[in-house]
Amino acid sequence: MNRRDLLRTTLLGALGTSIAVPPLRAREFPPGYDASKDLERADWKPIFMDEHQDKTLIALSELVIPSTDTPGAKEALVNRFLDLLMTVEKQETQRAFMAALSYIDGACQERYRSAFLYLPREQQVEFLNLIAYPHSTSTWGEAAEDFPGHGHFQKLKGWIVGAYYSSPVGLKEIGWNGEFPHGVFAGCEHQTQEEHGQTHP
Repeated sequence: MNRRDLLRTTLLGALGTSIAVPPLRAREFPPGYDASKDLERADWKPIFMDEHQDKTLIALSELVIPSTDTPGAKEALVNRFLDLLMTVEKQETQRAFMAALSYIDGACQERYRSAFLYLPREQQVEFLNLIAYPHSTSTWGEAAEDFPGHGHFQKLKGWIVGAYYSSPVGLKEIGWNGEFPHGVFAGCEHQTQEEHGQTHP
């Protein structure tokens, strides 16, 4: 499934769930409509996140999937896809997403006296290396049984990786050539018994 199909499925299938933001009206998509193009607009603005959260997610996602000889998370518009996805997610998922982003900034403020977004790249990498593993004396200087940082990072990494590999850029990374193996589903073409002139006794 490519990003266009995933967006269409998400928007049409999940809009009826309970969400924390004002409900969005279900949209009708005409044949051939590419919903992913909305994410590429020059005037795009986040719907679910605020501007600081959006920029934080961009910085974080670029460290998780950086640009190398292939495009990274920023080029794949991971932040925009996740912003749209979260508008139609369950409240539980929305709260987990926002809690994870808030934790990143809160922990950075405590450790570096600065939000994650404004840290030098070296310190951003250092911080992510600290929370990428379970809490231990060797990473944080003290041991704790209940360390939330690792769990928050794992969730954010999972969302970022999932969004990346549902994008055209990510799909090409895993070998997709742009073609759909099963073509367009035309629906059932079997004739009914009535069309065959058969009726039940």
